[in-house]
Amino acid sequence: MINIVLSNCGKNYHRTWLYRGINLEIPIKPNSSYAILGPNGAGKSTFTLMLTGQVSPTEGSLIWKSEDRIIEEHERQDFYSLASPALELPEEFTIDEWFHFHSSLKPFCLDVTVNKIIELCEFPSKIKNKPLMHYSSGMKQRIKLCLSILGNEPLSILDEPLTNLDTKGIELYQTLIKEYQSKKCFIVASNREDEYYFCNEKFVIGQNELVSVNQ
Repeated sequence: MINIVLSNCGKNYHRTWLYRGINLEIPIKPNSSYAILGPNGAGKSTFTLMLTGQVSPTEGSLIWKSEDRIIEEHERQDFYSLASPALELPEEFTIDEWFHFHSSLKPFCLDVTVNKIIELCEFPSKIKNKPLMHYSSGMKQRIKLCLSILGNEPLSILDEPLTNLDTKGIELYQTLIKEYQSKKCFIVASNREDEYYFCNEKFVIGQNELVSVNQ
């Protein structure tokens, strides 16, 4: 099992402390889910990026470890996937091209194909060969969720996952969570209950700290 271990961890952004002194261990195992909550600007997205190693702590340490070794930062990408509004898709690629490029770097579950993603997203089949620049923001968000949740990685990090989604997109999200919740670990950064409703542990960022609200 993989654990993310934060020791006296803090992050300063533009000379303001978002949080300090965090001591936390997050086990990455199937059927575990964590919500990182807080108002806009509290540092939820920064926290998720810090977990992945894309942003470094200002103080303290954050490590990933397996039972017998430390997982180096350059190795972490094999163990997590990320869906975020800030994540850009390559506009010139078709969904077919992007699926095959993505899967060459981060494999999907065995039964996942580009046609399955198109079906799950309820896209017309003719869209398969259209560049992503012609997709709406909601369509792109559906693709991001599928790429993250359907991946082989044990951890899926979802930053504001319902951004730009209509009713059908929200239904897709709920369907994916229902199917994969028991198979992998989720970390959801959100301030909307309909995004983190399934999470069994919750933490709030506020007043320069990360506080458990599970009781």
